[in-house]
Amino acid sequence: MTNDVNAHRTSVSRRTVLRWGGAGLAGLGAAGLMPAHRVLADDLTKLSFQLSWLKSIQYGGYFAALENGYFADEGLEVTFVSGGPNIDPLANVAAGQSQIGDRPIGPILVAREKGIPIKVIGTVYQKSPFAIMSPADKPITSVEDLKGKVLSTGSSSRPLIEYLLKQAGMSASDVQMVPHSPDPAALVAGQIDGYLGYATNQGVMLKSRGFDIYSLNVSEMGVPETTGTIYAREDYLEEHGDEVTNFLVGAIRGWKWAIAHPDETAKLMVETYGAPGLDFDAQKAEIIASEELIATGAAGGDKLLNIDVPFFQTVIDTYAAAGLIAGNITADELCAPQYIEAALARVA
Repeated sequence: MTNDVNAHRTSVSRRTVLRWGGAGLAGLGAAGLMPAHRVLADDLTKLSFQLSWLKSIQYGGYFAALENGYFADEGLEVTFVSGGPNIDPLANVAAGQSQIGDRPIGPILVAREKGIPIKVIGTVYQKSPFAIMSPADKPITSVEDLKGKVLSTGSSSRPLIEYLLKQAGMSASDVQMVPHSPDPAALVAGQIDGYLGYATNQGVMLKSRGFDIYSLNVSEMGVPETTGTIYAREDYLEEHGDEVTNFLVGAIRGWKWAIAHPDETAKLMVETYGAPGLDFDAQKAEIIASEELIATGAAGGDKLLNIDVPFFQTVIDTYAAAGLIAGNITADELCAPQYIEAALARVA
């Protein structure tokens, strides 16, 4: 599997066959199954989706949609392009290399303010799994608890921590912030007191090593944030609105299936779609832990991937107060909810 091409199979479901109707079926008798299969595949509209990171269970709903033919049902052949440490996902979408992508909301806000013409069209993780993880026997349960502690955090997250400290009447000098590592082993070794990462990823990793943790979600500290936020360029949305809605219909169905089938989804990622070296138990644990973050907020009541526009205004205001953006955009300018609304109406 490469970073550029997603190995997948084109699924011809009953709905797909019915959509193409008798003409497609007539070809089966004369040419056999494979030629007809190719004709159907050739009629699918190609769409590229830029992932923000490497392929794993955090994107399980998309690959469940591929496996079950949900995108093909909507007339689409979707390719998922891997992100990674040396890839700028937003730049790839801005340049038109991919039509749609996903990111945490922070980078999307920064890009939009820089003039990149993108809009939010859906949200997988209504509540970000971003959290400060600490040993269960020495828990960090509030911002105030950070005083005198050693916290591992990425450079992009440091301004948010500094903002929270200021809000709590503290300063950056009250906390020793050290460089980040994808592996939270330093927490197990006692070299740090807290680790800022994803409770569904590093948190699961720590628990799988038998290390009991306490997770303080960023939302509990006053930072509203979404992850797996789906976005697209404005010109693409204007010119291909139907395709965008069709994609979201397939994605909604895929995420519903993934949440309902954690074992099967974990197996798909480990054996077929994911990056090399994924662990089945960890992948299963992550999708199970993700459900409460996906099916909450605007997505409650069976409305997966939905957008809460007023919530995004709160996000904008918070990021502006933290000095991460100027705050000269509004949620109405940032979001295009009509596509997910149309998709949800069709899935219901």
